[in-house]
Amino acid sequence: MHNKKKWLLWVLFVVIIMALAGGGVFYYVMTATFADTSSEKAAYTISAADMLAEFQQNDSAANKKYSEKIVAVSGLVSEVEGADTSATVKFVDTFTGSYLIFDFQSGASRQAAALQPGANVTLKGSCSGSIYSRLRNAHMISFKRSVIIQQVTHSSF
Repeated sequence: MHNKKKWLLWVLFVVIIMALAGGGVFYYVMTATFADTSSEKAAYTISAADMLAEFQQNDSAANKKYSEKIVAVSGLVSEVEGADTSATVKFVDTFTGSYLIFDFQSGASRQAAALQPGANVTLKGSCSGSIYSRLRNAHMISFKRSVIIQQVTHSSF
């Protein structure tokens, strides 16, 4: 009976330690802060078409090169989706169905939601890497904490 009580105390101690460690990890993840992307220097500057081609040629090497790096990408906006406090912008390769998708940090969401398909822009964000869909035979390369760093506007005469 005495051994059973020791064993139960030991199990209770381990459960408490694991709960404290899990709580610490959860707190760290939930309170992590990042530098404002607009003030970060881009590790790479590339066109959307070239980036998509690079992922299609060698997904593993491209993921290794770009993942968790700040990348500036130029191209024509294909789609814009705006919500209350967030926005996403896509550059889509219409031939392959592959696309880049940018999720904007809160301060840049309103400006991103105002973009129109066909706009020529340069976006900068932290690349999360790609996911390949065998069903669609296409890549989806995602970016987080994105900002607009340049928008080319055409003046009318």
